[in-house]
Amino acid sequence: MIRKTLTALVVGGTLLVSTASFAATTSPADCVLRQYHVTSVTPYHSERQVGQAGVIRDLVGASVYVQAEPGLTAEWLRLNLDRHRTEMGAAATMKDCPFAVDDVQLDVESSGAGFYVTFLAPNPAKAEEVLRRTRLLLV
Repeated sequence: MIRKTLTALVVGGTLLVSTASFAATTSPADCVLRQYHVTSVTPYHSERQVGQAGVIRDLVGASVYVQAEPGLTAEWLRLNLDRHRTEMGAAATMKDCPFAVDDVQLDVESSGAGFYVTFLAPNPAKAEEVLRRTRLLLV
């Protein structure tokens, strides 16, 4: 009987520790994109015609390439990113997460052996901040 009780306590303790560590790794204190293998970050520009011969490229955000993993689809990735944004709530206090920049739009597209996650900001200052934060994902 003592062995069964001891075994139950060890198993229960192991489950508690693993659950606590899982909660710590998936908490909204870290950017959800850190769970995936980000292989590149590039500035995202839009072009506009100025006059007859001029084209101006404006920075509007950043594009992050996430390497594919078994079972990962664009839809599932998008769902996880949307959940992360919801968990962050209105008080988005993560100083280095691109989701914490106000009014950022998100797009996820399949591409080859991975996915492009594109962040579109409403103005140039926020676009610069999104680009800065997404570049930190490569570290």
